[in-house]
Amino acid sequence: MKILVIFAGYDKDNIIDDYVVYYIKELKKIANIIYVSDCNMPDNELNKIDNYCLNTINGRHGEYDFGSYKRGYLYAKENNILQTYDKIIFCNDSCYGPLFNLDNILNKMKDYNFGGISISKDLKIAKHDYITSFFIIIDKTIFNTSFFNNFISEIKKEEDKMDIIKKYEFGLSKLMIDNNIELKALFDDNGEFNRPYFNPLSLIEEGYPFLKKHVLEKKITVPLNIDELKKIIKIIKNNYDIKLIVNHLNRVADKKQIKYLFQKYKPYKKVFINEKLFFLFTRYSPSGKYQTVYKFFNFLTISIEKPIKDSYIETNYQDFNFLLEI
Repeated sequence: MKILVIFAGYDKDNIIDDYVVYYIKELKKIANIIYVSDCNMPDNELNKIDNYCLNTINGRHGEYDFGSYKRGYLYAKENNILQTYDKIIFCNDSCYGPLFNLDNILNKMKDYNFGGISISKDLKIAKHDYITSFFIIIDKTIFNTSFFNNFISEIKKEEDKMDIIKKYEFGLSKLMIDNNIELKALFDDNGEFNRPYFNPLSLIEEGYPFLKKHVLEKKITVPLNIDELKKIIKIIKNNYDIKLIVNHLNRVADKKQIKYLFQKYKPYKKVFINEKLFFLFTRYSPSGKYQTVYKFFNFLTISIEKPIKDSYIETNYQDFNFLLEI
């Protein structure tokens, strides 16, 4: 099986970080790689991956990952190499990894016409199942079709990031569904919302080979506490150099947030009498505050928030070097 990887890269400082170099180096063991940046990488950065890549395409285009996927695909097509491959993998630098050997993953995906690492079935944000866009596998029976070519060629810059998600991440899976192609992935959401962000420990325990950067890079509504993080580090540290994570986080993460990095509470839900009458649940709001939410008759909602300082475990950490001591 001959594989072409189209790797989408972006960094606010125009750096190809060491965790990205490692990711690309591991991908090279199973595939040829076209690296496409959505920034202006200097030559000394591109030199870090030159030995591992078939080609590099560099320059700010503002079309996010799908704009990079488009450019890599069109390069392969226009240079008459696309037809020599059995599979294309679209992937990006939004993850640390691979945390485990990728051979097992790819062996299981040999029979996938269209699929990837993760599938989400949360119909609250999409009207259909969709393959998450940071690791997608596409068979030659699809990437050589006119409907796929038309889709990828028409990707353009969007003003709103949610439009990118709807039109291209959701849209690519919808395109497959409309053409009677089954969506397949190694890991699904098990009824949870966006497991790679919100329950990374359970996925990694199942052999999931990636950890999303945003789980640690910035404080978002991710219920990851210090005990869960310790378990993740202990699972992966024999296969993956934790310094790659630490060095990246020390460069890009908001140091002010390290003090309140780990959430104090786990979300829960409790129903009183009947869910249609009254229930409460807890969550972390987009602002990072822990909320208790009371819902009456499925339409009246009352939310009570705790201050940030009461929502998180306060630490004395000044950087992420503490991860090396786990």
